[in-house]
Amino acid sequence: MKINFFIICLLHLFTIRAKGTPVVTKEVDFGNMKLVLSRNVIAEIQQQVNSLTSSPKYYQMKVDRMLLYFPVIERVFKEEGVPEDFKYLAIQESGLVSDAVSSADAVGFWQFKDFTAREVGLRVDKQIDERKNIVASSRGAATYLKRHNFLVDNWVYAMSAYQAGMGGARKYMNKSNYGARKLEINSSTHWYVKKFIAHKIAFQDRINDKHSQNLSLIEFKKGANKNLNWIAKEFELDVDLIKTYNKWIRTGEIPEDKTYVVLIPTQQKVKNKTLSEVVVENESKPALERTNIEKKIYPFEMVPGLSEVNSKNLKFNNLKVILSGNSNNLNSLAAEAGISIKLLIKYNDLNPQDPIKANTIYYLESKKSKSQIGFHVVENSETLWSISQKYALRLNKLKTMNRITSNEKIEIDRVLYLNAKRPKNTPIQYHKKEQKKEMNAATIDIEEQPEKSDKIIPTSTTVKNKIPTAKKIHTVVEGESLWSLAQKYNVSVKDLRTFNEINENDALNIGQELYIFSARKGLPKASKSNIYTVQAGDSFYSIAVKHNVTVKYLMQLNRRTNDVVMIGDKLKVYPN
Repeated sequence: MKINFFIICLLHLFTIRAKGTPVVTKEVDFGNMKLVLSRNVIAEIQQQVNSLTSSPKYYQMKVDRMLLYFPVIERVFKEEGVPEDFKYLAIQESGLVSDAVSSADAVGFWQFKDFTAREVGLRVDKQIDERKNIVASSRGAATYLKRHNFLVDNWVYAMSAYQAGMGGARKYMNKSNYGARKLEINSSTHWYVKKFIAHKIAFQDRINDKHSQNLSLIEFKKGANKNLNWIAKEFELDVDLIKTYNKWIRTGEIPEDKTYVVLIPTQQKVKNKTLSEVVVENESKPALERTNIEKKIYPFEMVPGLSEVNSKNLKFNNLKVILSGNSNNLNSLAAEAGISIKLLIKYNDLNPQDPIKANTIYYLESKKSKSQIGFHVVENSETLWSISQKYALRLNKLKTMNRITSNEKIEIDRVLYLNAKRPKNTPIQYHKKEQKKEMNAATIDIEEQPEKSDKIIPTSTTVKNKIPTAKKIHTVVEGESLWSLAQKYNVSVKDLRTFNEINENDALNIGQELYIFSARKGLPKASKSNIYTVQAGDSFYSIAVKHNVTVKYLMQLNRRTNDVVMIGDKLKVYPN
């Protein structure tokens, strides 16, 4: 009977080898440790290996991702001093899918929740999610693993803590194995560790394969202040392909607060050079040389002599443009640009009879449907066309966003929306610089502006900043302060100090009489809530106007780096 059982096992082993399925052995090397597998665990792990390799299609997909991402993970782990074998954990965690999301809302290659990601130094906000960046997230995973290994000096136990936390992993640990370099894997071993061993065995023999489509990834580190469209054009690659491997950029340009690695997939040559050679050339170019290409040149910033530079090969708002001369017409400018008259008219929202303005930027490719800038205040002599050219916006999109009819005239100081449609129930808004006036007891501000902006901030003509007031006298009682009185009478602390000549360091005295200029009855009181929930059609500007604060103040209060808001966002509108 024993002989028959042995023969069956032997036949099963030969069958597995014939199919190419990796076989689980008694000992497995892992970092600086040797793992010894018990007999029943070998069978359990072999079953998992068989399952992982059972579908050739999905197995090959994971192998391809492994071949792309492992060189990056290996480099990061070597720099961080983490065993290279941990790279197989990324397959177990996410299948190496950058935007994988678990049922517990863990995200990315290494399945971090947002708060844990921030703990290990990853940026997670509306613009960037480094959990989806293989370089940053692998470094975060290394930090997390090292933190646990520091306590137990056992990488297997550190792996358990990666999944269950140190508290949850304690039940799988034996203090006598702290610092051990040999560990038995048996039925009481954490299931997560056994699953990891299965992944290591299933994929380790394919580490030297070639990608099925001959793809590889190159790390590009000079992307600050550029977007993926720009990078795709620079390397002559499809932008959708670039975006597929860089889903960590949620919106806009790559920030410059630190170095972000952009992954560039390649199997081809660019201008008779390998893409890696092109990347090296771009990263080694002096900053000044690139700045000359990327610098935005606005028509109103032009100075004498600019028209003497080569009018071709200019970039404006990341689009190709040409600078017109003093005597250009449509025919001559199109000829100089090397495009048809029809395209020149289309790209610049022109009519065939329109004259070409001297020393003016004209686009050689299609303008955008919206700008990264939120608003524009119309200045003297500006037209819708000149504004659309200034921001590289298609003229019809600019009109649509601002609900402008074809014959409508725009007035000076009007606020134009540049990246969203003006809400239907929001009236046309204007901004005018207010002249400084002497303080008048008959009129005071509804609420003190928390911060003065040095920029022009649009305000609505429909919002009344001044209201009639009534004079009162209040006698201070025990426990009262300027702040509590300001809340009681719906005035600002600053106004109380001003009208009663109270200095910053002066305290109130019981029985002291104060002049109060409070709002008359019938006027709405200021809302006590300091949290606003973003509604459909809202923007940073409309929310700022609604609460009588500046956009700059609102962004600083909410620690925002851009003015993108989404329905349901909670924004502070006043300090706590």
